[in-house]
Amino acid sequence: MDVWRRAARKKNGSRYYEYLFIYTDDIIAISEDPKRILDKMNRHYLLKADSIKEPARYLGASISKHLMDGDSHYTWAIGSKEYLIESSRVVKQRIAPLNLTLKSKVTSALPSGYKPELDASDCLDNDTAILYMQLIGILRWLVELGRIDVCVEVSMMSSYNCMPRVTHLYAVLHIFSYLQVNPDWKLVMDSAYNKHFPEIEQRDWTEFYPFAKKSDPPDMPEALGLGVELKMFVDASHATNLVTRQSRTGVFIYVSKRQ
Repeated sequence: MDVWRRAARKKNGSRYYEYLFIYTDDIIAISEDPKRILDKMNRHYLLKADSIKEPARYLGASISKHLMDGDSHYTWAIGSKEYLIESSRVVKQRIAPLNLTLKSKVTSALPSGYKPELDASDCLDNDTAILYMQLIGILRWLVELGRIDVCVEVSMMSSYNCMPRVTHLYAVLHIFSYLQVNPDWKLVMDSAYNKHFPEIEQRDWTEFYPFAKKSDPPDMPEALGLGVELKMFVDASHATNLVTRQSRTGVFIYVSKRQ
């Protein structure tokens, strides 16, 4: 009930969907003329006088416009710098009684060669284990805010929430140190068609899946606006978990408008 969609028509005559996202008292409108939507809402619900404007912050994320390198067009970007700065302050405050601190020089999200599945250090006590879970929660939200560069490492360390060990805590703090050293990264959502990705060879998999059929949900809305392409890149480190022999996999999905 917090995501609203309706069909609309642009000034050039093309049809598309307008969206309204509501989270408690945060509202964001996506439209060719979003101010018109919020002005209409303001007739029924009192909105802050200076709040109807281009977004600069939403659900803890920093929203900004980004000028593409070598291009003349702007596009939207999502970042987590403000949230990360506040998170680092809180983390430092929480770990100070444990005589711990964040490192100032790190080059990777986890220590080189670290294997958490082989960690045999002492288990954390109840209070410190709760702190570990809280730190994992902060890291998960940072990933949601665009820090997908640490997604695999955060997922890996999340699997030890049920029984974290001392060195697991050190590894999580190492991730925070890495983020603190690299706070300015943004996830840029380019509105233009990207011609720089190599074309992916189209393969016919029907002989492997002869009974597979494409089916759409019966209540799927009418497709409006420009179509999109999904390009997925998968990278796996084969059987790197020395205990379970599982692979650690990272998936990158690139979404692009069709020309």
